[in-house]
Amino acid sequence: MTQEAKRAPLYLQIRDYILEHIHQNKWQANDRLPTEAVLADQFGVSRFTVKNALSELVKEGLIYRIQGKGSFISPTVTEHEDHSLPQERTVGAFRPIVFLTPSIQSTLSSNILAGVEEVLSDHGYQIVYRSTRNDQEIERQALQECVRMGARGVMIFPVDGESYSEDILRLTLNKFPVVVIDRYLRGVDTNCVCSDNAGGAFDATSHLIELGHSNIAFVALHNRTTTSLEDRLTGFEKALTKHHIPVDHRRCLFELLAEHPPKAEKCDAIRDAKSLALSFLDRNPDVTAVFAATTGSGLAVMEAAEELGIRVPEQLSVIFFDDYKHSALSRIPPSCVVQQEKEIGAEAAKLLLSVIENPLQERRQLTLPTRLVLRNSTAEARK
Repeated sequence: MTQEAKRAPLYLQIRDYILEHIHQNKWQANDRLPTEAVLADQFGVSRFTVKNALSELVKEGLIYRIQGKGSFISPTVTEHEDHSLPQERTVGAFRPIVFLTPSIQSTLSSNILAGVEEVLSDHGYQIVYRSTRNDQEIERQALQECVRMGARGVMIFPVDGESYSEDILRLTLNKFPVVVIDRYLRGVDTNCVCSDNAGGAFDATSHLIELGHSNIAFVALHNRTTTSLEDRLTGFEKALTKHHIPVDHRRCLFELLAEHPPKAEKCDAIRDAKSLALSFLDRNPDVTAVFAATTGSGLAVMEAAEELGIRVPEQLSVIFFDDYKHSALSRIPPSCVVQQEKEIGAEAAKLLLSVIENPLQERRQLTLPTRLVLRNSTAEARK
């Protein structure tokens, strides 16, 4: 490495290092990068510095990261005809589509992204990933940057708690191609692709009723509310009403968890969720089944039940929205509502391409059905 290269910002050094390996056909799309420890040793810096550098490269769309697995070459990098260094690329060949998501590392976002890439890779567009870190101000700035950078379109997974966005509305009214993913925004008529959250909740609750349960609770423990969570509550209530079971709001735990500093947020949120679930189950000893609106809520209920000596599913059936990795290998494999995550991404990409081609078309909201996966956390009600 030359002295001039060593004086460049670290992420530029790593970027050039990656592109040189691509140019020499040593690395291909989706190849895994060396670990942070290896890169830190190679460039003579701390792992913290490398982590920050890699985060910058994620923002540029050069790499993507999968939690627990590492960093990988973005497929969009190898789509350039000559794989040359950034300053040598032909600017006209760069046709970016921006994907904004609260967390690039979440399983949901990763699966949606896989569907997006599968569609866009055949149409000559480059995907630029940007994490909004679940922050509305970062999201607002990112949307403004999309226009300045000349993005051809935007797919956005809104931050939690966002029910209305002037920036998304403004882009939509200006005929800028935008597709909202996973949830819709009330009062904002825009293109949207999401799951049938109400239908999934209805099916899950109906399954509990078919097992003979009538004392069924709804639990949603989350940092912020979303339209998807609200729709799941609606689906839950509709199922009860259809089967002539009164809706008892004392059995509905829709609780917003306290915000915590980023470094402590995950462990503190888990602790808070379990504490709320413990208190809720203790107050409602007659409840025989729970529909939980999120994976975290469902796991909190199951852990709380175990601590209280309540056996799942013999004494308490639990079903929740969204699956998680290796769930079938859990001590009690959970019954859950599964979303078509990859298909959501693919349909969002197809819709965006259609809007890019014809910005004046009528706006569309596509809703994909969910499916029930029944395992060992639900059983017939005890008589």
